[in-house]
Amino acid sequence: MQGKLFRYGPEVAHTAFISGSGRRHAILVGGLSDGMLFTAYCTPLARRLNAAGWACVQPLLSSSLSGWGLASLDQDAAELHLLAAALGREHGAEGVAILGHSTGCQDAVRYASLYAGGKDGAPPLMGLVLQAPVSDREFLGKQQSTAALAQRAQRMVEEGRGEDLLGRADALGGTPITARRFVALACGGGDDDMFSSDLSDAQLRELLKGAASVPSLFLLGAQDECYPAGCDVEGLGRRLVAAAGSSAQLKVLDGDHCLKGLENEVVEVVSDFLLSLPIQ
Repeated sequence: MQGKLFRYGPEVAHTAFISGSGRRHAILVGGLSDGMLFTAYCTPLARRLNAAGWACVQPLLSSSLSGWGLASLDQDAAELHLLAAALGREHGAEGVAILGHSTGCQDAVRYASLYAGGKDGAPPLMGLVLQAPVSDREFLGKQQSTAALAQRAQRMVEEGRGEDLLGRADALGGTPITARRFVALACGGGDDDMFSSDLSDAQLRELLKGAASVPSLFLLGAQDECYPAGCDVEGLGRRLVAAAGSSAQLKVLDGDHCLKGLENEVVEVVSDFLLSLPIQ
């Protein structure tokens, strides 16, 4: 893949890779511990979009790689807004769409909640692709140590020590994590708790109302290892789509969390959706 590496903000992490050019830009945002090229479908998807006259952008955020334990959804959304403004100012973007993978889905929804209409020179948000929108809380709940860590993290937050390090999240690669971020990820009602299967329909509507402001595609893997045992993946997908408004779509592929081995199908589904989006 050929393109350009550029800076979009003042921090050392604020770099992004752009391939192709055009008025429409797709921003690919990975999950916890991810950086650029976070799944095997990124490269063929970029090629398809570039051929159709879209630019494809893969950013690094402060939360990328090992930085997520100190970050937040609001911080990620603010940095994506910096990126979008730079794309409009320096790269000719008149509209952007965001593809979030895993925890990147929370980033995409938060961005839609805060910046969908375009602010401070950023182009408007055209749509969202949410690939592997899973519950970090339910995934972490599979680990025996999570309950005790969550109690300790909540106590630290209540004591005003939310920005202190809780320790390392062994279930997530041993990354250093603050008490605040652990609560956000691991506790019911935490800031990252958007896609849990035990949330009510009313809770999902409230959490996903930002996504309802633009067209969205929920792309799930029926064999995603991050869902809780016995989860009806397609049923959960239908509930998420219903909560995200009348312009939301659902596609379930028979794959894992990263849809490994299904790159051709992912490219077809995602590109068909993105190429149908009008600039708002």
